[in-house]
Amino acid sequence: MAQYTQTLTLLKANLKRDWLKITIWLAALVGVFVAVAAKFEGIYGTSKQIAAIGSTLRSKAMVALIGSVPDGQLTTALIFASEMAVFWGLFIIIFNYSLAVSASRGQEESGLTEMVLGGHPVGRLAPLLAAALELLIANGLFALITGIGTMIADMPGSDTNGTWLSAVAIAAVGWAFGMIALIFAQLVADSHNVSMYNYAFLGIAYLIRMMADVSNPDYTWISPLGWLEKTEIYTNNNWWPVVMLLALGILAFAAAVALNSNRDIDAGVIHVNPGSEKSHFLRGPATLLVWNQKSSTIFWIVGMAVLGASYGSVFNSISKIFNTSPTIQKVLGQSGIRHIEQTQVLSFVGLLGIIFSLLAVIAGVMVVNHLITEERRGYLQMVMTKPQSRPYLLGVYVAFGLILAALLLFVALISAMAAGNVVMTHPIAFKYFWQTFVANLPSIALFMALMVGLIGVYPRLRTLVWAYLGLSFLITYFGNLMDLPKWTLKISPFYWTKKVPIDAINTTPLIWMLVIAAILIMVGFVGYKNRDLES
Repeated sequence: MAQYTQTLTLLKANLKRDWLKITIWLAALVGVFVAVAAKFEGIYGTSKQIAAIGSTLRSKAMVALIGSVPDGQLTTALIFASEMAVFWGLFIIIFNYSLAVSASRGQEESGLTEMVLGGHPVGRLAPLLAAALELLIANGLFALITGIGTMIADMPGSDTNGTWLSAVAIAAVGWAFGMIALIFAQLVADSHNVSMYNYAFLGIAYLIRMMADVSNPDYTWISPLGWLEKTEIYTNNNWWPVVMLLALGILAFAAAVALNSNRDIDAGVIHVNPGSEKSHFLRGPATLLVWNQKSSTIFWIVGMAVLGASYGSVFNSISKIFNTSPTIQKVLGQSGIRHIEQTQVLSFVGLLGIIFSLLAVIAGVMVVNHLITEERRGYLQMVMTKPQSRPYLLGVYVAFGLILAALLLFVALISAMAAGNVVMTHPIAFKYFWQTFVANLPSIALFMALMVGLIGVYPRLRTLVWAYLGLSFLITYFGNLMDLPKWTLKISPFYWTKKVPIDAINTTPLIWMLVIAAILIMVGFVGYKNRDLES
């Protein structure tokens, strides 16, 4: 046990460092979850309301998006669990990724791990165990507070067993994926690539769940994310998937321990190829950035194309909600049915536009944020030995990030259109996807500009961008469910675009977004030119 000496001391240090991050994440995750639960009876409390949403939730489009819904009689609590389980599982996984990467590879990159192990009587595996315990505590708090809050909400159709199963299962999937993140932290030598591997794994798990739910739910067991659905909350209340998630987490931690024992500090199991001594391609900061980002760029493009095509493949199922009734067909006629079908598909395209924009923003912001990582590692000092101005250097990262984000949104929408038109009897015109693309560009620019402004003025507040991005998505998705005031809905840039392409583009708010983005970018450039570089 000497290898785990001083684990508790390191755990206390981790909690002291991350207490604010954990508090903010838990307040958001638990607060919104419980608030939606408390409001749900007013939304789906009557049999008429439940019947109206039931057929929609069981459509392949919604199954692909949020997961499967059990057969049989639906209740308010069952609808809530069906809508929230997988969706909230994604958020808790992102939370765990943030903690896991920071407590493992992030500590090594900053030199703290080497300093602690080299200058103090600390076991070799103590930092890794401390990271795992920190995740366990954070997820345990989520399960405890969420369970109590949902019990107080007391939704019709809920029971104690199902309520606690819901809270524990979501926490368990977060912890299991956090343990898998610790494996990737041993494989590669920098936090950027660790995050890339983590989200690639999450994307694969999500796609497997989505395709399995739509085609054959028996295959949902292949994806750990799909195990949330197999808990059958408020129906059979199956705890075995929770046991499986805990076992997966333990096995993942054991694998991380084995990998950690066979590598050097600040190195990864996967050795980095040093490459050639010189390259004719490298001619300055722009080509250097393209070269360094080529792998992650390819990953993002392929991932968004696959995601878009996967969602597009279920476009035809949306129309089946309305054309299965002979009475409706007789009343509306073929033209009326076709109009309703197209309206529903376009509404779904608008929702996909927001989801794709969210992912595109993440990719673009990560590129710009990488400038700070390079700065703190001292890499920029080598670049600055050449006659390169700071505004030019920042401009390279901003331009690449904006182009990448726009490209990813376009690729995802075009992939959805291509796959959707293959399966639909009446294809959707390109102009609707183009309108969705154009309408969401100002939102992307605004989030990117906020990151640029903070990098130039006060880099330590960069996490505000992620907080604002998450808040905007939650407001857009849950704002109406929670009966939020209209002014709070307008805080989200996505509020102004969510009705496109059903409605025409309202250019006024989009122009204001671009103006604000331009101001933030100018502030960022001026600040970056004049502030001291961090090292």
